[in-house]
Amino acid sequence: MQKLPKYMGMLCVYVCIHVCYAAGVIVLINNYTGDRLTFGIAVERARAEGIRVDVVINAEDCAITTADKSAGRRGLAACIFIMKACGSQHIFCIL
Repeated sequence: MQKLPKYMGMLCVYVCIHVCYAAGVIVLINNYTGDRLTFGIAVERARAEGIRVDVVINAEDCAITTADKSAGRRGLAACIFIMKACGSQHIFCIL
């Protein structure tokens, strides 16, 4: 059995939201390289299918203490609060 690429699962969700709610999709992504790539491919494919998609990248991080900030800002501290706030308002977010 061949495994589907990871972005296909997210693309299916975007299509379902678009079909069920006849609205656009807001994608919240934490600032991890793999997440940005995988979700980004799914967003590009959804846009190619005519689905309106906007992306919000959560790139804040209060935990980085290195001087060179080599790890980058990953969006760890407030991601749950951002997702809960957006989720609670999803009915009012018509793109």
